[in-house]
Amino acid sequence: MMRQNFQHDVPGQLTLPKTVKAIRTDAGISMQRKGGLGKLHKIASLLAYLLALAILLAPMPGSAQSDSPPSDVIGLTLKDAVRRALEYNRPLINQRSDRKVQRFSLEVSEDRWTPQFAVRPFASTDRQDRRAGVGAETSLRIFTGGQFVLRWDETLSDKSADSGSQTLSFSQPLLKGAWPGIETASFRQQQIQDRVYALALRKAVEDLIVQVSRSYRALIAARRQVEIAETALRRAEEQLQATRSLIRAGRVAQRETVRSETTLANRELALTQARNRLDSANFDLIGILELDSTVLVRPLDELKIQYRPDGLNPALEEVLRLRPDFLQARLQVETAKIALEVARNDLLPDLSLGLEWNRNDTGRTDTQVRVDANFPLTDRVDDLGHVRAKNDLRRAERNLAELRESIGIEVRQTVNDVEVGLRLTELARRARELAAENLAVERKKFSQGLASSFEVAAAEDDLVQTEQSEVTTIIGYLDALTRLDQVSGRMLDLWNIRIEEVSR
Repeated sequence: MMRQNFQHDVPGQLTLPKTVKAIRTDAGISMQRKGGLGKLHKIASLLAYLLALAILLAPMPGSAQSDSPPSDVIGLTLKDAVRRALEYNRPLINQRSDRKVQRFSLEVSEDRWTPQFAVRPFASTDRQDRRAGVGAETSLRIFTGGQFVLRWDETLSDKSADSGSQTLSFSQPLLKGAWPGIETASFRQQQIQDRVYALALRKAVEDLIVQVSRSYRALIAARRQVEIAETALRRAEEQLQATRSLIRAGRVAQRETVRSETTLANRELALTQARNRLDSANFDLIGILELDSTVLVRPLDELKIQYRPDGLNPALEEVLRLRPDFLQARLQVETAKIALEVARNDLLPDLSLGLEWNRNDTGRTDTQVRVDANFPLTDRVDDLGHVRAKNDLRRAERNLAELRESIGIEVRQTVNDVEVGLRLTELARRARELAAENLAVERKKFSQGLASSFEVAAAEDDLVQTEQSEVTTIIGYLDALTRLDQVSGRMLDLWNIRIEEVSR
């Protein structure tokens, strides 16, 4: 407890606690009042002082770990961030879970042409008789639209005779609902829809990669902006000290300090704003990566230009072959064609053939053949369905053509953004170098009394602006490259990501 009262006011200098001072003071008073006990008080005071000094100089528990980085700082490369997002991002996890349901739904739809079994036991009682029995049924659909059904019933009774029967029936539509293309239409549509869901998952993965890349680079840019602001603040402090030195030497007027102090205040404001933007960028990234709110992400990648000498202008047909949205639109056209095929078939009369064979316990066998027909005279629901199916197909084809044109424009525009972005980074670098040289010249002229602090501040502003502009142009160029990877459909290949692994 005594050790907590010590304070380090100045490095290398110790401030004794009040208890030790009191002991020394009391010892001095006691020696003055009691001469015979002076030596005893002096020894006690010296022992207390040495004890307090020993406690103060003793190593603190855990001091060996004081220089270690905090546990909530995580260093990540862009690849690490992307792979973590693919594993822990909750919206993507939800979409992966939906894919499991969708695949199982497709498996269930295949059971339409597998044998179906059902058992129906029953029991009943009344004042006259008690009965119990069991019934069983199995059915099988075939690809022509027909269906086989086999029924077996057995009844046991206390007073009446037992009974049982077996029935085999077959039904086959002849016009409406007939033929394999109509019977398998719904299953084919579900197969297409399953492929659409798979492409949607792929697009979600691509969008997440783009989102993580932009957020990660925004964090790098924010850290760089803080470094620029800190460097500018140090230069402003140095300029203020130089101005005051020149004023004391009588080489510049007193009013020059006002401009230097104003520049210093503006630099402090800019630094505070840059740190706030850094915090915001960090929160954005940890939100995507599903990290705790106390985590600070430290980007391990450097802000540098990536050159892509080849493949900047991909062929449109290759892009269309890889783009998930275009493939989805093409599948929508196929779905609309199947729907129109079914709608045309629905316009036919409802004509069906039925066969039935029945046998009971008495050995009697009955065979029945029937033809059923239904001709609606005033019902136009099927006509409406046919018109709607034709319109849906035309709309899907127009959407596909429009998407093809927009993808071509998007690819050309993105390629142009990449090329212009590369030129802008070169111009921004050159502007930053010239601004740095200009600031050095203005500061040298100021030290010789040939320039004012206003001119130095203007050169300082130009340098800060060009440094920030260089960061912005590099980030814009890198984002344009990422966008090009996405619009060309090569995102997953370049990242070496297989959608089968992500969907697990």
